[in-house]
Amino acid sequence: STNESGSLTIHGLEVTKKKALNPLPYLASIVFLPWGISLSFNKSMEPWVTNWWNTSQSETFLNDIQEKNILEGFIKLEELFLLDEMIKEYPETHIQKLRIGIHKETIQL
Repeated sequence: STNESGSLTIHGLEVTKKKALNPLPYLASIVFLPWGISLSFNKSMEPWVTNWWNTSQSETFLNDIQEKNILEGFIKLEELFLLDEMIKEYPETHIQKLRIGIHKETIQL
């Protein structure tokens, strides 16, 4: 009887131990699975993101020379627009005198 109760106790301990150890794989997966996914994602994505960032940084829309040329073109366009507005505001006689003056200056040059 003592042997039976001893074996029952050992059997009970083994069952209890199995029940206690059953959740361990689940707990381990809850802790380590997200960590593993995050680590592998970072390792695989980091070079791609770094490469994309460096590539996009080097591809500027306009370099300094192109930007300067475009600004100069806009300034010339604005000057022509202002000249056109001034000509529209002047009476016809002043325009004739202006054309004659421009013609004389052109000949002198």
